[in-house]
Amino acid sequence: MEKWDSNEGTSAFHVPEWMIQFADQKQEFNKRPTKIGRRSLSRSISQSSTDSYSSAASYTDSSDDETSPRDKQQKNSKGSGDFCVKNIKQAEFGRREIEIAEQEMPALMALRKRAQGEKPLAGAKIVGCTHITAQTAVLMETLGALGAQCRWAACNIYSTLNEVAAALAESGFPVFAWKGESEDDFWWCIDRCVNVEGWQPNMILDDGGDLTHWIYKKYPNMFKKIKGIVEESVTGVHRLYQLSKAGKLCVPAMNVNDSVTKQKFDNLYCCRESILDGLKRTTDMMFGGKQVVVCGYGEVGKGCCAALKAMGSIVYVTEIDPICALQACMDGFRLVKLNEVIRQVDIVITCTGNKNVVTREHLDRMKNSCIVCNMGHSNTEIDVTYQSISQCDFLVLKFYGIFLAQLYFCLGKWLKQSMLSSPLRAALIELQHCQASLRTPELTWERVRSQVDHVIWPDGKRIVLLAEGRLLNLSCSTVPTFVLSITATTQALALIELYNAPEGRYKQDVYLLPKKMDEYVASLHLPTFDAHLTELTDEQAKYLGLNKNGPFKPNYYRY
Repeated sequence: MEKWDSNEGTSAFHVPEWMIQFADQKQEFNKRPTKIGRRSLSRSISQSSTDSYSSAASYTDSSDDETSPRDKQQKNSKGSGDFCVKNIKQAEFGRREIEIAEQEMPALMALRKRAQGEKPLAGAKIVGCTHITAQTAVLMETLGALGAQCRWAACNIYSTLNEVAAALAESGFPVFAWKGESEDDFWWCIDRCVNVEGWQPNMILDDGGDLTHWIYKKYPNMFKKIKGIVEESVTGVHRLYQLSKAGKLCVPAMNVNDSVTKQKFDNLYCCRESILDGLKRTTDMMFGGKQVVVCGYGEVGKGCCAALKAMGSIVYVTEIDPICALQACMDGFRLVKLNEVIRQVDIVITCTGNKNVVTREHLDRMKNSCIVCNMGHSNTEIDVTYQSISQCDFLVLKFYGIFLAQLYFCLGKWLKQSMLSSPLRAALIELQHCQASLRTPELTWERVRSQVDHVIWPDGKRIVLLAEGRLLNLSCSTVPTFVLSITATTQALALIELYNAPEGRYKQDVYLLPKKMDEYVASLHLPTFDAHLTELTDEQAKYLGLNKNGPFKPNYYRY
């Protein structure tokens, strides 16, 4: 039986025989179904658990919408209560959604069928923090079929599909997530995944780095048994590189975000389709003739710009990288600074992975009814609330309130500095920056519909803020399942590779996926399009200096 090991060396990726054989076979799921059951209820107005009004289009029983899942005692049909979801009774609806997603995720289903005999993840205990959707449910169930035990939380407080979380809980997966979590709920759910008696993870699958951060902060000793981290977002990868640079990364990590199959498919094609879906569902606006500024021209920005341009929008781009900036110019977009167009644009979209891209100063200068949204993973890009708030800051906010904290800060100016502790003094200084956010007394917040807020200025001007500055497409709409199949398959193979890698192959650093793995993932999806690859002859392969079976491009090649 083929094993997940390798020849000597630290960088080689050994492809098991079943992978090589399977790449050439016709898959059972190689055709998209001609008819897929239409969901009877629109998720565009699916109700958040934090909303104060009821939703006619929600799977949730309206009688318990206001009850926090943390206050409920729920059990699945097997009698297990090791989960926390909105309503376990939604499991049947969620199962139907998962079954629909399976039809559009051919490679992942094929991987599940082919590799489950070997159980390459037998003994793996994976703790995950991703968006909990029908697509990630297929990934989780695939990991389970390959032998892994999983515990899961959501990486975004708005992107969880309650019915899917219920279906996973009913199937026996310890899932702790629901749509509309508070910040406290968010960290509580992650802690419930990690801090459980008699179970300790040995693999991490993260999306954004919050899970990894929590374990480093609260349970650092767990890393003694963790074999590796798989991270798929630019935000999480940035955090990993920071840890590596500081010498604090104590396990190997796989950078899925910068793999070709993630960058060129998920980031580009997924966002090209889902940006329009998210904006339409939340605002019902027409795009033709609208002036839009897209902050960032990476793969996400490229996808957003292409979609909006095709709909007749006038698109501006902001960029810091001269290479991406030149690409934007040659693609027909005008490169500007945000300050130059902020008064005239109708829509502002951020997709940089950075923080404070759209500040309070920008927001003050926007025209009435300007739509503001974010397509990056983190909610740091739009200055909704000041981001650098520590635990000490939260204590000040809790016991004194912003007004008393400001008063205390002013009094502190007249006191000797030694009378204020350094952490408190630093916290109070940071709290002054809260004045630069949208969470200030002079601004009125008006909830229009789920994930849509009007922020109203004293003079009556208002902006339309979507998903409170969080990821638009997964918070307010859905994303193309087929594209997520590519990313999910890459994540699964990265977990298998790190878990089975012999000691010494990967050191305490951040690694990109082997090129052969990217090519393998792509090849599994080609039969869906009835696509036929051309094969090199022996003479051609020799001329190019390539193996006939790949990899076909060097690691430095830019697709």
